[in-house]
Amino acid sequence: MKRVIPITLLAVLLLGGCSQSSKPNIVASATQTTPQPQEVYIMTGKIEAEDQAAVTSKISAKVAQIAVDVGSQVKQGDPIIILDTNDIQAQVRQAETAVLTAQANLSSTLAGSRPEQIDQAQASLDSTKQSYDTVKTNFDRMQALYDQGAASHQQLETAQTQQVAAEAQYKSDQDQLSMLKQGATKETISIGQKQVEQAQAALEVTKTQLNNGTIVAPISGTVIAKNINAGELATPGTALVSIVNTESLYVNAYLPSRMVGQVKPGQQVIVKVSEIPDKKFEGEITVVNAEVDSLSKNVLVKVALKNPDSKLKKGMFVEIALKK
Repeated sequence: MKRVIPITLLAVLLLGGCSQSSKPNIVASATQTTPQPQEVYIMTGKIEAEDQAAVTSKISAKVAQIAVDVGSQVKQGDPIIILDTNDIQAQVRQAETAVLTAQANLSSTLAGSRPEQIDQAQASLDSTKQSYDTVKTNFDRMQALYDQGAASHQQLETAQTQQVAAEAQYKSDQDQLSMLKQGATKETISIGQKQVEQAQAALEVTKTQLNNGTIVAPISGTVIAKNINAGELATPGTALVSIVNTESLYVNAYLPSRMVGQVKPGQQVIVKVSEIPDKKFEGEITVVNAEVDSLSKNVLVKVALKNPDSKLKKGMFVEIALKK
């Protein structure tokens, strides 16, 4: 006898089978991330400046004004120190007067001597002769006293110096009177011209010294040291201010010789500085030394640094990695 399956049960079974067969297979998946390569720092070194200058004075003078301090930004040619040049200004005025006098004397020589000039020269000579006779007598007396042990060697030298000076002035006045009496000759004209030239040269020297009273920045950059203040004496050869161009920084790094095949000029690098841990800098290898240091077995590698925000400073120690 055949079993009769109710229609409603058969429908349930069929629907159940269909729902199981149509259920999708769920496959677990995870997004895979490729690890970023970490920089390998293979060189170390200290930051140096390609362009730096120690500012000095060419004359000895007190500082009247100083326009910079440590950290100041300067451009080449900016006045940074003003010296007190009152004494030099007086020397310039004296030199200008000397030029005018020499020019007047030359003009007088070319024009010929006037009687009153000869009279003045004769009076000057008479006075000089009298002075010379006096110091000559004094020297002779001092020489005798020295020979007797009654005068010191210093007293004798002083008397001799006075005699030499008086004699030189006496001879100069004799020559002047002689030239005035003779009138203009080639020799006297030549002497006058040379006196003008010498006076003009002396004037140029004093003007140059006056110009040296304003000290300007020899390069553009940042002031990293100031060794003088207003009122202090500036002397030639002493560094008053130090300036560094922070746009021309570089590192002389040292690379183990076994790794020299990994670097070449023009290669880009990553630079990190312990003082600025949150920022990395870039640079470029400019030189790879062809010689290996016999003691350290390292190769010198020069790296030019990029320093757009001027955060890198001369003297900082850095680590360098090759840019991937």
